[in-house]
Amino acid sequence: MRIVVTLTFIALLAGCANPYAQFYTDQTDGEDLAASDRVILSNAPPKVYAGSEPEADSQTMMQNGYVMVGYSHFNAASAEEPQLLAQAKKVHAEIVLTYAEYTNTVSGAVPLTLPNTQTSNTTMTGTAYGSGGFTTMSGTATTTTTGTKTTYIPYNTNRYDFGASYWVKLKPLSLGVYYDDLTPETRRAIGSNKGVYVVTVVNDSPAFMADIFPGDIIKRINGAEVINSEDCSSRIRALAGTTVDLAILRDGEEVTKTVELRP
Repeated sequence: MRIVVTLTFIALLAGCANPYAQFYTDQTDGEDLAASDRVILSNAPPKVYAGSEPEADSQTMMQNGYVMVGYSHFNAASAEEPQLLAQAKKVHAEIVLTYAEYTNTVSGAVPLTLPNTQTSNTTMTGTAYGSGGFTTMSGTATTTTTGTKTTYIPYNTNRYDFGASYWVKLKPLSLGVYYDDLTPETRRAIGSNKGVYVVTVVNDSPAFMADIFPGDIIKRINGAEVINSEDCSSRIRALAGTTVDLAILRDGEEVTKTVELRP
């Protein structure tokens, strides 16, 4: 029985680790969100939703003004929601999207060793001589043998890839777009190394109201060329609260959008 107790204790120790925390990847470069002036933190318990397709889900979250602060990914037989919520609270997430995909089934057998005690009785007879002559005598001897017996218990365990993305609400952006540097393929296609590619437009933002779309390429701000995403962010911050003209490349044609940036 000591073996069974030991195995159970080891299993309990293994279950103490939180895989959502153990396999978490931070996306904030270590920023202290509690002291950040970029986000709006919620005091309500995190909301958990089952995701469907990570890339499409991310687009939807960004369109609604959220930013992903990190994600968890691990392979296991099961995952516990209390552990998920604990990690979500730790990273100040307002919304968590979860994913689970079956990967494989692990089969085997677990040895279970228990004490095995066997008892046998032996009857013995004999003749003894006494004052009354010869007397036949009989008796029973009990023999106890102590050992162990091992039984193999089969098991089948389904395993899954578990994932979770953690999201916080951003304060309203001046322009309201997520953009990225141009890829080498895009640079060749437009014949220029300069500009930024619009990935997502936040709903009801200045960019949304000015009819800027994902896939647009911002070429110039108030006539000055945009070099890359870092340059674009710097210019937008400097012009926050003003009205700007954006030269947009869309489907090979250049259009101009007048946008009133938020402060």
